[in-house]
Amino acid sequence: MILKSIRGLSLIAFVFVAFSSCSSTPVEHIHSGEAQGTTYIIKYHGNTVVEQVEVDSVIESMDVEMNTWREGARISQINKFNRTDTVFSFYDESKIWSVVWDLSWEIHRDTEGAFDPTVKPLVDLWGFGLKHVEKVDSAEVDSIMQFVGFRTDMIDLDEIDSRSNYIETHIIKRDSRVQLDFNAIAQGYTVDMLIDLLQEAGIENAMVELGGEVRCLGVNIDGVPWRIAVDKPIEMGSVEGRPLQAILKVDNAAVCTSGNYRKSVVINGKNYSHTIDPRTGYPALNGLLSVTIQAPSAAIADAYATACMVLGPEEGRVFIEKMRQNKFGPPIEALFIIDAGPSSGAQSKEETYEFWATEGWAKAITWL
Repeated sequence: MILKSIRGLSLIAFVFVAFSSCSSTPVEHIHSGEAQGTTYIIKYHGNTVVEQVEVDSVIESMDVEMNTWREGARISQINKFNRTDTVFSFYDESKIWSVVWDLSWEIHRDTEGAFDPTVKPLVDLWGFGLKHVEKVDSAEVDSIMQFVGFRTDMIDLDEIDSRSNYIETHIIKRDSRVQLDFNAIAQGYTVDMLIDLLQEAGIENAMVELGGEVRCLGVNIDGVPWRIAVDKPIEMGSVEGRPLQAILKVDNAAVCTSGNYRKSVVINGKNYSHTIDPRTGYPALNGLLSVTIQAPSAAIADAYATACMVLGPEEGRVFIEKMRQNKFGPPIEALFIIDAGPSSGAQSKEETYEFWATEGWAKAITWL
């Protein structure tokens, strides 16, 4: 169960909207089930069929490396490793660690620390869903912040090579208390690996969704681009059904969402976000209800969405616009849903939202 800590598993409802465009349709293949503490569905069409065992193998390869809730997972072993006089060594056969580590390092730098895989001790302190929020005091936060920071003076990864061959990977802890949590990127990267599996089999039209993280190739079975629907930021159970905010067209890209509206706690009139700001050690309090990101890969979209929830509306906009200029492939797009606060005459919370979207999505979003 990889994602079970700092982000909700169902922050966005992904509704795949199809419009019939031909009288005969190709054969659609579907894989679905439970994985990483949530559910997944894979849809593709054509003559090629990927075996279920191959899908299971990809999911398991991530689980055994990055699942912080799995006792024997590599990341659990590293988190328990309490020596600073030697290294934790292993053979990174899947190369998951090298890819996720390098990408995390880049995103940590670009977000100026808003995305930080060493956040786990803070997440544990506040509790899943902020269940410990009333018990946390500033002294505890200050103590933990001494060993939070995705920096080489805290923790580092080094790949050992000969002149031509990879030998092994070393994790070096400068402080034995440092612990890792890649939950804000690992599920997205699992989606990317599943897309890679399909592409290697020659599949050109597909959709992979895992725990709300989505990546699409080509078109759906009706020959039109995949579409997803974004939830209104309303707590589950507050209304019947699943109210939708907007529909987005996905053209050979990934779309991921992070949000606070279904996992927050109100104390003394303040709405505490379940997203922990690794820069301060406290839950983020910035009015941002949800962030939906489009990016070339689900790993990037996943991490950017979490980082923006920490950065808030203003810093988040600056970050996204900067990344739109620097990234290749499908353009970075974003949709922010912001709590505008009480408004005169408002009959419901739905009337107090503000929205911000990047240029591409501002023109293409279908609002509901």
